[in-house]
Amino acid sequence: MPREKRTSNVDRIIYRKRQENVLKDIPAVLVPVWQIKLQERFGINVDREIASYVVLAAHERGTWKKHRAIKRIEKLLISRGETPEVSIEMAKKIVSMAVGASEP
Repeated sequence: MPREKRTSNVDRIIYRKRQENVLKDIPAVLVPVWQIKLQERFGINVDREIASYVVLAAHERGTWKKHRAIKRIEKLLISRGETPEVSIEMAKKIVSMAVGASEP
């Protein structure tokens, strides 16, 4: 088997595993707490799935987590019928409010 093909297969396997286990490491208690926090502090209601991505972005270091959370929330909103322009703005606002408020 050529080296290029073997490397691409490994990359595909890693990619699939990451996609399957995106929210696996989040403690279950944090999601409802963040839903309440977002409701009380900012007056926005988010469902459990969106709140889990906010938790992921808030509790991990690095800006790439924020960007990943924005992209995933955007995809969720698009799948729920929002336009791409509206969904990206809503996702950015949700993550920036939640994560920006939790940083020291």
